[in-house]
Amino acid sequence: MNQPYILMDDAFISFRYAVNLSHGQGLVFNPGERVEGYSNFLWTVLLAACDRLGLNLIQASKVLLALAGVGTLVALYLIGKAIFASRPSNTLLISLPLLLFATMGSQARYVISGMETLLFTFLLTLAMYLLLFGKRPWLAGVVFALCAMTRPEGLLYFSLAWIYVILEQTRFREHILTSKTGAKSRLALSGKAVISFSLGFLILYGLYFLWRYNYYGYLLPNTFYAKASGFLWGRLQRGWNILQSLLVEWWLTPILILSLFSLFSIRNNRIWLLFIAMVLATYGYFIYIGGDFIVWFGPRFLMPALPFLLLLSTEGLVNVSWVRWLPIQYRNWLQLGLSALLLTISFYLSWPGRPFEASFFTVQMQGWSELGHWISAHTNPDTSIATDAAGTIPFYSGRYTIDMFGLTDTHIAHIDYSQQGLGVVAHEKFDPEYILDRRPGCIVSSWMDQDGMASAAGLPEVKDEFERLYQLIAVAKVRNGPPSDGRWVIPTTVYKPSLYQSGYIAGIFCLK
Repeated sequence: MNQPYILMDDAFISFRYAVNLSHGQGLVFNPGERVEGYSNFLWTVLLAACDRLGLNLIQASKVLLALAGVGTLVALYLIGKAIFASRPSNTLLISLPLLLFATMGSQARYVISGMETLLFTFLLTLAMYLLLFGKRPWLAGVVFALCAMTRPEGLLYFSLAWIYVILEQTRFREHILTSKTGAKSRLALSGKAVISFSLGFLILYGLYFLWRYNYYGYLLPNTFYAKASGFLWGRLQRGWNILQSLLVEWWLTPILILSLFSLFSIRNNRIWLLFIAMVLATYGYFIYIGGDFIVWFGPRFLMPALPFLLLLSTEGLVNVSWVRWLPIQYRNWLQLGLSALLLTISFYLSWPGRPFEASFFTVQMQGWSELGHWISAHTNPDTSIATDAAGTIPFYSGRYTIDMFGLTDTHIAHIDYSQQGLGVVAHEKFDPEYILDRRPGCIVSSWMDQDGMASAAGLPEVKDEFERLYQLIAVAKVRNGPPSDGRWVIPTTVYKPSLYQSGYIAGIFCLK
């Protein structure tokens, strides 16, 4: 199957924003509506620049993500070299984190995802290297700002880094004040470094924040309100359950166990404490937002902390292999053995794993893209649509679109959870009455039941009104493999059981 259909549906939301920006419509999903339905500003702007240059967005995204992946390996190598260069077996210790990162399947799949995950991971890893081992604190602040402009979670990581800098400044000051010489000049230099780091971040990010608040009118992206606003114990429980499942399925348990032994190194180097804080904060954030629904590419919200978890596991490996009771001649062999075990797990078993079947995902993505093309060819340009799959279908249809799960719709995004309760991650807020009141020309449901009723975004709750206003006009194949006759979309007003059994379960319903 062709490569374009491995991209995630959410990637096409950013693609649509990017195309509108490059064509002079502004950073909007629907021209004339300022809704921040993306959470990856820097990535979207980079894509807009590519589109402006006439590049194919799908191919350009893969090139950019491949470069980000390589950049992460380089930054990880530089951090490892700075930490482990003076250790015994330093070549192994420097190489192990980046080899583990490179051999995990999720990294390769994110290169072809169209998502910003690898760019965010690269910028965070680079920012940490510049902060801890670079000579220009202001540059570290700038890269942290770029990181926060790529994903809002960048603010969380900057906050941790800033706290670390302040703590190190305090400890450094105490050390200098107790010394007899050089106190004034060294203290002044350290103070300048803290200010330089802070200003490097605040100037760039502050300008960006003022622009986006003025442009969109909200403190946070609309996607946050749609997915994670408010505080719910049920959402925390779900996030915790998903996290436990992912740690097992991603085969991170051995790495986590080794990472615990890095605790013995905190007393000598508080860098490990910072890395631990970053990993714990990442997992805490994952739990707070209730987890993630994306499975094929791997856990994207855990990815930014992965380089630091791998560094922690390498330090833990050192501490395990240098226990007192083990004869010194066997310690190197234990390091090699544990490293080989981690690499084997990483290459053969790490998420998404070799046995995972990708055809389910690729058939769905191609079916939605074909449906988008069909809408473009068979409806008037001024036809509006509503859909529960707000990426691929709107991008290829080119039609004004209402997102029935609220990522690009402020009304749905700000619905109170208590009105509906928890459901599928990131697909919990919907208002079918609101959708019908807006009377879109067509409603696209990414799945239907066996009777041909649209099942997405609460539409069964308004079944009578929906059937009075809309009728089925076409179905798309999104399950059970590619069509044998090449017909991804079949025009029909009658839904038969054979269509459901064959995987034609996405439907387009238009006003009667």
